Amino acid sequence: MPAAKRVAALNLGMQTVTMAVFDAAPGDSMVLAGLARAELLADPAADASRPGQLKIALNELRSKLKWSTGPLAMAVPSQGVFARFVKIPQGDADKVEQMLFFEAQQSIPYPIEEVSLCHQVLPEAEAGKLGALILATKLDSLESTVEAVQSAGLSPDHIETSPTALYNSLRYNYPDLPGCTLLIDIGARATNLIFAEADRLFIRTLPVGGNSITAALQKKFEARSFVEVENLKVKDAFIPPPGNYEATGDAAEVGKIARTVMTRIHNEITRSVTFYRTNQGGSAPVRVLLAGGGASLPYTLEFFNEKLSLPVEFFNPLRRISVAPSADPQTVQRSAHALGECTGLAAALLGGDAPLRLGFDSPRLQSAKLDKGRRPFLVAAVALLAATLGAAFLHYKTAADRVAELNAGLDADAAKLQAFKTKIDAAASQRNRLLADAADLAASPMLRTAWATIIDELAQRTPPRNIWITSLRPMAGDTVLDPSKKDDAWGATPVEGEEQAASVTAIAIDGLYLENPDEAKVVDAFVDSLAESPLFQIDPANKADAVKLRAAQSGETWAYDYKLVIPLRRPIPL
Repeated sequence: MPAAKRVAALNLGMQTVTMAVFDAAPGDSMVLAGLARAELLADPAADASRPGQLKIALNELRSKLKWSTGPLAMAVPSQGVFARFVKIPQGDADKVEQMLFFEAQQSIPYPIEEVSLCHQVLPEAEAGKLGALILATKLDSLESTVEAVQSAGLSPDHIETSPTALYNSLRYNYPDLPGCTLLIDIGARATNLIFAEADRLFIRTLPVGGNSITAALQKKFEARSFVEVENLKVKDAFIPPPGNYEATGDAAEVGKIARTVMTRIHNEITRSVTFYRTNQGGSAPVRVLLAGGGASLPYTLEFFNEKLSLPVEFFNPLRRISVAPSADPQTVQRSAHALGECTGLAAALLGGDAPLRLGFDSPRLQSAKLDKGRRPFLVAAVALLAATLGAAFLHYKTAADRVAELNAGLDADAAKLQAFKTKIDAAASQRNRLLADAADLAASPMLRTAWATIIDELAQRTPPRNIWITSLRPMAGDTVLDPSKKDDAWGATPVEGEEQAASVTAIAIDGLYLENPDEAKVVDAFVDSLAESPLFQIDPANKADAVKLRAAQSGETWAYDYKLVIPLRRPIPL
């Protein structure tokens, strides 16, 4: 990507969105010109609203930084991104592309047409072989994120995942580190392990992060909401030392759980170091750098220093980057743990030391760029069309005048015909009323036989053995009617302010079923049979809604009660 003078970097974390503006400086250096952050809802239950949250947050950040247009790079969370390190035989570029595509098909657990792929060939892994890093992410998730970014008036030129951006930031800010360095990035929902050793690279993402502490606390304090537990974690969480320590109440519980989660991360780090050394041919780390929001928990550095027995320090993403007066120093200080991805993205855009150049392709962005490229031709086409229409206007003006004269004559004739139309519409309206009245009269004989038809249908649908009906009662809505009180709407008590029910909408069935080997299944069979009837309206997917009572066999009597409410497809007028 060609170098630029001013660029913007966007880190879309799962809980925090960070946007930074960088200016190019002499000697391949950078200056942080502006920084803004916005928080997203931490509760995983709100993930469905993430695109809407992103739109609001990005509009806020764009307004704070007064960013209008220019090169923009974006880092997406490592969750949902599949990373695979492979070794392939050396060959020409075309064969390498084919082999990497084949490796992606074999390794990625999604249909290849549903993902966005990118890869980069790494320095020689061993004699006669090349190393390569393959990344893939679900296309629908990527497009949803891109749509939210575009809706905020932003258009990213480059999209990569946060671990690769962090690796570029590490290489830019710590160019001369000897031996193997392990960068531990503890995020809200995932922890990224990045091994950097000379030209060697290895990345692993662990599904454990700061929210793992919150989730464990919520199980402990079941009566509290996710937000309350999250606030408790922010207020009281720390990594206690081993053994006894002075803490009581909620703080003690929070400390225990936080140490348990960090111990899980340490165990995964140990396994990852072993895998890196045995399968990737790497060396044991000689130092550890901590990054991410989870690393800000008190005593995190001391915990990993104790567990790993290595020098541990916080990753400084601004080690080689100066800060302009326009960037709020307090915001920069509070946000240092979230700036690693942004500095790595900026290093790539400004032509700095960024060894990894992997980017996901988005069909939405490609379409937008294509439309932008076509815009000059569309403008020229519109101008040509306007000139053509101007000439046509002059040519057809005379014809238009003639048409206007003819229209005036037609309008006069139409006014005369309008009177006839009004009379015809009135007659048609009267005819429709008469037809409606006739339809009601025609339906009356059929309604006389409705109950006989229903009773006959129930007789046909009742299973031949082990079950019978003891009573049938009509219902209007949720009200059971009393036929002995027909003079006052069959005993239905109307709700104040509402009209009385005008028709029977369902029937209530009471009955008994005999003790039998199939037990209450005979009632289910009865309901299944009624659901097939053209007279009753039982939802096939929710047949159980019709069963209001179905006593279980106890062996203490010979028959058991059941009650059904069966809706009618066609209500019966009272």
